[in-house]
Amino acid sequence: NFIPCLKDHLYACLQGLAYEGDEHNFSDAERNLVLIMDNQLFEHSILRVNYTTYDLRREQDSINPCTHADLMVMSHEDDHTHPYWYAHLIKNFHINVEY
Repeated sequence: NFIPCLKDHLYACLQGLAYEGDEHNFSDAERNLVLIMDNQLFEHSILRVNYTTYDLRREQDSINPCTHADLMVMSHEDDHTHPYWYAHLIKNFHINVEY
């Protein structure tokens, strides 16, 4: 079930659909439009995120599943819920995709 869920997530991103907890389910024909290059999934030990701070400085954070695995992101839910989602990173992957 991992690959269909992954392709659903990727297809939604490629279509520019708002993230709402991966509630989108697409048809097999739509999933087949997302091609994973060489059927490879690459694992990385560290994820580095570049961003601009409130005072327009460039910064970088790193997320390492072995040492700094806890993170939080802005919630995409309505104003009556908690403003953040909390997560614990288990593994870090990237893939190359053709669409």
